[in-house]
Amino acid sequence: MRRILLVWAAVAMLLTPGRLASVVLAADPESAWIPVAPGMELRLFSIPRDTSEGTVAVLRLDPSRVELELGTALASGRSRTVEDWAAAHNFTAVINAGMYRMDERFLSTGFLRDKSVEVNTFFHPNYGALFLFQPKRPDLPPVRFVDRTADPHWRAHMDDYFGVMQNYRLFGPDRQNAWPATGKPHSQAALAVDAAGRVLLLHCRPRITTGQFAQILLELPLELAGAMYLEGGADAALFVQTPSGPRRFVGEYASDLAAASNEHFWPVPNVLGARPKPAPGAAHP
Repeated sequence: MRRILLVWAAVAMLLTPGRLASVVLAADPESAWIPVAPGMELRLFSIPRDTSEGTVAVLRLDPSRVELELGTALASGRSRTVEDWAAAHNFTAVINAGMYRMDERFLSTGFLRDKSVEVNTFFHPNYGALFLFQPKRPDLPPVRFVDRTADPHWRAHMDDYFGVMQNYRLFGPDRQNAWPATGKPHSQAALAVDAAGRVLLLHCRPRITTGQFAQILLELPLELAGAMYLEGGADAALFVQTPSGPRRFVGEYASDLAAASNEHFWPVPNVLGARPKPAPGAAHP
């Protein structure tokens, strides 16, 4: 959403663990992990009928084979749709990098940088999740998910990486849902890291609460170690270029007042893009 998500409940949602009734979620029997590029695979999971109709799209990335990079209006001079960001930077996949301010520079609401640009150096006191990428040393893991509410060394971990994204956490290190059951239903985009260190880009078009979404992610067979909320409503977007053509996962309007359903990507100022790493000796695109 262009406005900061649920401002009236932001602090409570970060700090107050809330358990939801179990949301039984089964993988679509016709769905399987489909390779879309080296180190990238896509799968769709069905949302149960008692929650909402639709699917959760999951793009799983092997960070040893995929490089991650920001695309930002601060660097480029303008916002783009995620599909246009992909074309401009030769990304195979693009998702929101987080919520942003409605100012002249469209700065992110949390800390955001990579090796080429510093979008925002303000550290949001209520955002508990950090996603770290672009390590500064070869002995470091290619990515790291940090829950700063539980890791006293989070600042040192930040210093080890060029890439830093700060957003709301969806659940704690004990896998307890960090969001209450109540809230405004809307489409959701998120990022997660699993127990094997793989990165997952997630999109849920059906309008559900963030507490429901977090619970669904906990119950999916993904073995998630941590997850962060990225964006909601019509701004929430995931684009994936597959061998059979583009897959577009578009967010729905957050309000029922809209006369029609949203079917198009909206321009967004800050995105995370992914592309396969070049083969050894190959020129960078």
